[in-house]
Amino acid sequence: YVPHAYQLSLDRQTIRRNTSLNEFHDWLKVQTQAGFVTRQETVSMIPPVVLNVSPHHKVLDMCAAPGSKTSQLLEIVNIPASEGDVEPTGFVVANDSDYKRAYMLVH
Repeated sequence: YVPHAYQLSLDRQTIRRNTSLNEFHDWLKVQTQAGFVTRQETVSMIPPVVLNVSPHHKVLDMCAAPGSKTSQLLEIVNIPASEGDVEPTGFVVANDSDYKRAYMLVH
């Protein structure tokens, strides 16, 4: 179980090529570009859940590229830890041993 996650039984090619899905594909692109939707493989969703990351945690992600898992971790630590907190207290440091893959982390 991954909170706030949805799994589609369609791959990217099917969504792109099936003309009856054009409206959905356009919506998905807009939502992704706006940062409201992050698409990732199911296996990438597991580490943040298993690690039980909380808003006050400091996380070091050394296999971070291409960044979808890191984005999920950031969503968790970006929540204020306590009710009186204005700013988040947790953070994520993301890197990858492969410099070509690490470049994907720069936005």
